Amino acid sequence: MSAVPAPPERLPRRVAAMTEQVCVSGAHFIAFILFARALAPSSWGEFGFAYALVLFLQGFQRALVTIPMIPFSAGTAGTAGLGGWDRQRAGWAGANTLLALAGSLLLAAAAALAAVLSMAWLSRSLLMATVMALPLMVHEFTRRAAVQEGRWDLLAGMGAVYALLLGSAAVLPAGDALRPWLPSAGVAAAALSAALLYRGVAGRPALPRPAWPGEHAGYPSFVGWASLGHLGYSGYNFGVQSVLAAVAGPAAVGAFHACRTLVQPVSVLMGAMDSIDKPRAAAALVAAGPAGLRRVLRHSLLLMAAFALPYLALVTAGAGPLLALAYGERYAGQQDLVLMWCLVALCSVVSMPVESGLYVARRTRTMFFGRAAAAVLALAAAVPLVHAHGAVGALAAMAVGFAVAALCGAVSLQRLASNP
Repeated sequence: MSAVPAPPERLPRRVAAMTEQVCVSGAHFIAFILFARALAPSSWGEFGFAYALVLFLQGFQRALVTIPMIPFSAGTAGTAGLGGWDRQRAGWAGANTLLALAGSLLLAAAAALAAVLSMAWLSRSLLMATVMALPLMVHEFTRRAAVQEGRWDLLAGMGAVYALLLGSAAVLPAGDALRPWLPSAGVAAAALSAALLYRGVAGRPALPRPAWPGEHAGYPSFVGWASLGHLGYSGYNFGVQSVLAAVAGPAAVGAFHACRTLVQPVSVLMGAMDSIDKPRAAAALVAAGPAGLRRVLRHSLLLMAAFALPYLALVTAGAGPLLALAYGERYAGQQDLVLMWCLVALCSVVSMPVESGLYVARRTRTMFFGRAAAAVLALAAAVPLVHAHGAVGALAAMAVGFAVAALCGAVSLQRLASNP
């Protein structure tokens, strides 16, 4: 399908990317607080686990589609923008459809199995994940496509539509039976609406027929190791949450995700930088080699730290009052959980530029081994820590994982040869 000519953009790319992330993450911040205030910790924990399941699935989307389409398009076009992307887009979009449909079907089947086994809370959580999976994966592809196509005004508009729909769901009245389903329905409606806006304005399909992305030299190896790397990442992220759910139950998962919301603004910054800096890093590697890549990554880290560190310091100092302001008495006494979330957020800020560098340099094999080591250490620590300290222990294990993975990746990037 031929591209619809893009109109002149009024927003600079950094402003547009930040606007989109402020809208999306800001909507999550406000809506999730409202949802968590209205729901019992166990019900909020069921949604939190469902959302984590979808993020786990989206990790494979990143490994197979939305991350490789950046460096492989850059290799064809000479930049991460148009040219190679226009020729390759249909394949990437079809691959995204294939993955999204397969993931949704697997979640639905797992929900049915959990129901047969009388695991009621897990079945509900899996059904919530099924509701969200397809819309969120289509939305993620379309927002990445908007970046690849340089449609920065459209990207910001998609964020605004997402925020409007999710915010509306958060204030809808609902009975006791329907209220636990509002968060997943609201997220699904928000993601679907944003994707439909892209489809209407860009004039390009968001959910075409399933397909494979096409022939790209090095792609099978890249995505194979990237998928294994995601499994390693999931070990010290989703795997630790699974340990928490198994040992302490959905109420502990509810407190875990409620306190996470207080560090959500850091995710705004990270999401905005991720949208921009992976294409920039890919272009820098093509143009200036490993030295140019490392320069982009250092700039990204310093910029994120300049904003994230003061915010995390404020949250650390005011954890108790912030919890009371956000949730009243529902999560009183969880200051230690907030402090540990600040530590995990700090570790993730450090690890994100390292991850970007490994992806665009196509060092996914190295990423896997670093993440595998991190997962082994984190999971080994998680079981005793969760038994002893609950959600606080789970976060301590996650911090270990992020730190080890970042250290291993940084060493690899420092040794990157002039010919990647």
